[in-house]
Amino acid sequence: MRDNHLHTYFSYDSDQDFEAYLEAYPGEVVTTEHFDLSNPYTKQDDIPDYQAYSQKIAELNSRYGNRIKRGIEIGYYAPREADILSYLSDKSYDLKLLSVHHNGVNDYLDEEVAERDKDLVIQEYLDLLEAAIGRVEADVLAHFDYGFRLFDVTVAELQVYEAQLRRIFQKMIAHDLAFELNSKSMYLYHHEALYLYALDLVLDLGGRRFSLGSDGHQLNHFRLQFERLADILDSRHISEEQLLH
Repeated sequence: MRDNHLHTYFSYDSDQDFEAYLEAYPGEVVTTEHFDLSNPYTKQDDIPDYQAYSQKIAELNSRYGNRIKRGIEIGYYAPREADILSYLSDKSYDLKLLSVHHNGVNDYLDEEVAERDKDLVIQEYLDLLEAAIGRVEADVLAHFDYGFRLFDVTVAELQVYEAQLRRIFQKMIAHDLAFELNSKSMYLYHHEALYLYALDLVLDLGGRRFSLGSDGHQLNHFRLQFERLADILDSRHISEEQLLH
């Protein structure tokens, strides 16, 4: 089971090198570097250096037997859609994640967000997520809970938004995106119950494509709790063939 959500020093918020992942795991590795325009956290456009990234991967593949793939995490922000599409238009990736990280004022992990009304934040984020699907070509809908990671949310509280979640996941399925089980959200932000609830909604809607991702920015988070994720897949009768790899 490949870790489909991983960062290196080509992302603005990581300093991890590729070699550590390749030495720690004998299988295929794909990194999904951050691409976030108008990033309110850094106050700039965070754009991975595609040429340097591609050159590094080519060099690593010559040393590690072609075990590393090229990926990107597209942080969708509607006011910059034209710029996002322009950047992506002439570049090739093996894996594209679709994310919503910010609202133009705050990244959803900024401390200021935790001081806002929880229900208003959840509604705002789900609206942005729903609007983002289908606007750019991608393979995976990443961390559906990113906008409310900072909050303790019960399944009962999330069920208030079930009608919209069903619309989001139906749209995800229609655009052939895989649903991501994000182990950072599940086990570092303690949202496993929310993911199990969401996973059951996806399955009920006929979803058949799934992706596992640690959202790792450092080696000790690589393949985080993948044994537990394997148990969850087994419990839902999700086969290896249904995983994106």
